Amino acid sequence: MVEILCPHCDEEIELDDDAQGEFSCPYCDGEFEWGMDEVTAPEASEFGEFEDMAAFSRNDVLHEYSDIPALRITAGVIFSIWMGIHAIGSIFIIFAGMVVDSVESVVESDTTFGAIVILIGIAMLVLYSMGIFFGIKMAMGRLHGLIGSTIVAGLGLVLLIINWLTDESDECLSYDSNQSDWGMIESCSEWGPAPFPIVSLILWLMVVGGLCTMIFIPKVKAIFY
Repeated sequence: MVEILCPHCDEEIELDDDAQGEFSCPYCDGEFEWGMDEVTAPEASEFGEFEDMAAFSRNDVLHEYSDIPALRITAGVIFSIWMGIHAIGSIFIIFAGMVVDSVESVVESDTTFGAIVILIGIAMLVLYSMGIFFGIKMAMGRLHGLIGSTIVAGLGLVLLIINWLTDESDECLSYDSNQSDWGMIESCSEWGPAPFPIVSLILWLMVVGGLCTMIFIPKVKAIFY
């Protein structure tokens, strides 16, 4: 037996040696707990295991696969540069839309082609700026950077195809050279619709395919966290 003092009335109470749980004082009917610390100790250790799992680091992920920092850094830098080139092109599109909009204002035209071009340029600039951001994150080894870069690249590929399908402008397909008093002058001999941008399509497919490969190959995905 063990003797304890009631925490409410300070009267002595006898309990069994292995007693634990909630008890009621026979003198004041006050309730109290005894021996509960021994029960909560194992529970605390279980929570400690969860804390250890929360501390799971990318080094634990790489126990089976080796880290390849050169791969993610190279891919991230190249993708950021690729997005930067398109972002600069978007800025030129915005300026072109501003010029067209000012011309429309001068001639008092009812068309809003310039404003539409400006909005398209701004949307493209936002998209490619996000691509630069995700490319930097990918170079830092962040998984969300790799996923975000893949999404932006996919949207860029879709924009390329939509731009080609909706482009109704004609361009010169062949030139003729004519002799004049000022020398040889080249003039367009045949006009037609713009050809399919096969080179740009191949480049975009290579970017999207490379990023998807990095996502779905476990050995490569393991270097991101």
